[in-house]
Formats: sequence, structure tokens, C-alpha cells
Amino acid sequence: MKRLWILMSLLLLAPTWAQAGDAKKPVIEVKDELTEKDELDAVLNKSHAKVHTVKLEAGKTYRIDLSSKKFDTYLRLENSDKKRLAQDDDGAGGGSLNSRIVFTVPKDQAGEYRLIVTSYKAGDTGEYLLAVNEAGKLDILQGKVAKMFALPPEEQAEVLGEFRKHLATVGKDITQTETQLAMRVAMSLEQRGDPKVAADVYREFAKALAQSTDPKISRMAVMLEGAGRRVDLVGNPIQIKGVKVDGKPLDWADYKGKVVLVDFWATWCGPCRAELPGMKKMYETYHDRGFEIVGISLDSTAEVAKTFMEKEKLPWVSLFETPGGGKDSLTDYYGVFSIPQAILVDRDGRVVSLRARGTELPRLLEKLIGPEKTEK
Repeated sequence: MKRLWILMSLLLLAPTWAQAGDAKKPVIEVKDELTEKDELDAVLNKSHAKVHTVKLEAGKTYRIDLSSKKFDTYLRLENSDKKRLAQDDDGAGGGSLNSRIVFTVPKDQAGEYRLIVTSYKAGDTGEYLLAVNEAGKLDILQGKVAKMFALPPEEQAEVLGEFRKHLATVGKDITQTETQLAMRVAMSLEQRGDPKVAADVYREFAKALAQSTDPKISRMAVMLEGAGRRVDLVGNPIQIKGVKVDGKPLDWADYKGKVVLVDFWATWCGPCRAELPGMKKMYETYHDRGFEIVGISLDSTAEVAKTFMEKEKLPWVSLFETPGGGKDSLTDYYGVFSIPQAILVDRDGRVVSLRARGTELPRLLEKLIGPEKTEK
């Protein structure tokens, strides 16, 4: 469930469990430990589980947090009849060991509810903190955003409008929680919606985040602005510059008239490595007809990428991006939040696809260059 391909350097904004205004005493707060002696979970049947009960009032909205430094938490909420009502394993924005559920009790369903504490990874155990608080305004908005893309289009638009209005009001006081929500909404719009809408939202949210004096949030503003630029690339030129893993500068002009796959990758990225056999096959098939690959490594050092490429006999070149982005960083300039990010460029230097992976790459190459040659 954890998305390991999300750039680790971007997971700077841990979910904010305590928020300003949380002055009320928690409904419950439990420090406990998940052990191998606990029964196996009914859903994740290779993980151990503990069950806690809590009385919730009708019509109220609650924030239920499960956190641990020892294991990847997985939290479920059930009614007294063991019917599952909600679940979470990634908190507000993904990439976290913590879990969060925001739940509004129906007006006619006050009473006892079950909280199931378990680990997403089979067999993991350790200490944890479970807390139930009455939700604040931001908690409620966070809950709406979490369910946004399961709603009908008109209701999605309402939630998006509410979140936009909220960001406009917080100004420079924007928090890490709001920053995570902005990233989550914009990235989801890119993956599921209209690219133009996604690009506009990326840029709008970037302006909101740029008001913050928090350097982590300011970095996210740069990334969001870049993401808007990247989403707009299809049909437009892309500019690539940097230093290759061998220390020599890349001359993008050398690729004029070629079909080029620009691949943001890293040796630690499993999905990136899984793409390599297909990329090698396409390179061998189309290289003599004008197909090139330019990698952009996001590894810890250029030497790590260089050694890996030599071992795997990768015949193309790769640039190296200094971890953490910065001046002249293509990762920042094009707002690359996850890898592999495979961008295909045609012979005129214009981007034709931002998702040239898997079976899509050979389909596009056949369209741009021609069918694969068959041996007689």
C-alpha cells in the first residue's frame, strides 16, 4: 500500500496529528503494544491485531489517529456488528507509517464502535498510540478530500471549491497538513482528470504555498509550479540539460531529429528497474532508426547510477540530479513527484506522452517510427 516509487526526498511533510485548536481532552487515548501473542487479523490474516472500543455521539465528527514508530499501521473502524465503516493505512497524504480516519457518526447511530489496530506488513509488531478526538474544521475538510474522487463529478467540484477557498484564506499560515492535501488533490486531478484543469490547479496551489516562510513548504511550491509546467508539455517542446553520470555535460541539440525517451529513474526504484528489459528491447529494435534514451538519475550519487548502468549494460546515457533538487534541477523544473516518469519526445522535439511505459512505449514507437522489423 505504501507507494515506494514516490520520491523519498519529497516525503518531507509528515502528517500533522496535533493541530492548533485541539484543546479538548481526547475521547480516548491509548498507548499499547501489538505483539505476536495477539490474534491474527480477520482481514489481513497474516498480521496480528488488537481491538479497542469507543463510544461516539450521534452527529459528531471524529478524528481517529493511529501512530507508531515500530510498524506500518493499518486502522479500521467498525460498528458494533463488525461492519466495516472506514479504513486507512497512509494517513492524509501517503507515504506514512501512521493512519488516520475522519468519521461523522450518523444522527441515529450513536453508541459503541470498534477500532481495529493491525499492521499492513505481515507479522510486524510494536508499540503504538491510538487517539480519538473531536474533529476540527481542517480535519473535516481533510476527510472530504480523502473521499473526493469517489464522489459524483458535481460533488467533486464542490469539495475542490471548498479546498480552494480554504487555501486562499490561510495565506502565509498554511500548514504541512494543508500542503499535503494540496499535493494530493493536484496529483489526483492529473491522474484522473483533465490535464488542463490539473495544470491550472498545480499553478494555483503553488502560489498559495509560496506565501509560506517554511522552507519545506516553499520547496513544495516550486514542485507544484513545475508540475503545472510538466502537465502542459504534451504538444510542446521540452528542454533537457545537465551533467551525465560520467561527469560530461549533455548537449540536447545532439538529439535533434531523434525520437527520445526521457526517463526519470533511480536504482532504488523497483518499478524503474522493472521497465528496463522493455526499454532495452525497444532500444535494440529502434536505435538504428533514430530512437534514443536519456535517463535522469535521482540516486544518492552519480557513481551509484554509473556502476548500476555498467553492470546492467544499459547502452544509453543518463544525467545525474543532485538529491534535494535546487538550481537547474529538472526534477523541480518539471515537478516530478514520482518515478519512473517516462516522457516521449518526437522528431520535432515535441512531447507526445508523459506515460511512455510498459506496453505504451512500443505502441508509440510503432506510430512514430514504424513497425518492428521481423527476421526473414
